[in-house]
Amino acid sequence: MGPWWFTACAIAAALAAALATPGAASPNNDSAVQRGLQLYAGAAPLQGTITGHAAPLPPGAARCINCHALGTAGPARAASAPSSFGPLITRERLTQRIARRGGPPSAYDETNFCRLLRTGIDPAYVLIPRDMPRYTLADADCRGLWLYLNSLP
Repeated sequence: MGPWWFTACAIAAALAAALATPGAASPNNDSAVQRGLQLYAGAAPLQGTITGHAAPLPPGAARCINCHALGTAGPARAASAPSSFGPLITRERLTQRIARRGGPPSAYDETNFCRLLRTGIDPAYVLIPRDMPRYTLADADCRGLWLYLNSLP
């Protein structure tokens, strides 16, 4: 086997690593990230309800950007969200194990992030405050939000 074999193995390993990386660049992920941004900022409506209320929130009131600021590079630092009512959202804050709401340390992955948005139950099975809407959203939209939030620096 000549040097071409080592080059081929290196290329195959790099490609496999890129495909295995959550949020790796691909046309499908790019469109999902765009959809996530639209949902986060309110350009695409989210349907959410406050626990204890029968009527869904108006789309403008259910936007993520209303309550959650992003990291300093994110669009939520604009006038749309001068301060954060809810926790600051960064990739590290979502994916690193930290204590939340008095519960044990936990980290989000896509599955428990989507569960939180739909039911209000966090990764440590702690119920978040009722002020946070419970959303009715498709799996693809939830994935888009997850990928968008994890695409931020």
